[in-house]
Amino acid sequence: MLFKIFLIICLILFIFPRLLKWALRGFVVSQINKAQQDFNQKQQSYHSSSNKREGQIDVDFVPPKKGKSTENFDGGEYVDYEEVK
Repeated sequence: MLFKIFLIICLILFIFPRLLKWALRGFVVSQINKAQQDFNQKQQSYHSSSNKREGQIDVDFVPPKKGKSTENFDGGEYVDYEEVK
């Protein structure tokens, strides 16, 4: 009877943590691989959608115009100045 209890305690203290460590390591590695694959897919889709020539500018967002419109702008007020040396 005492031997069975000792054997169970040994299994719990020595074997169970190693099995748990092995299972968690496999889970973490699979999650890392999945994250890397997702990242690579996003990078490939970004690079395939951005086939631009060198020096070409692409504007993704243009903010709406607010305030005064510049359509009827005739120029500003002229200010005379003297150059000081």
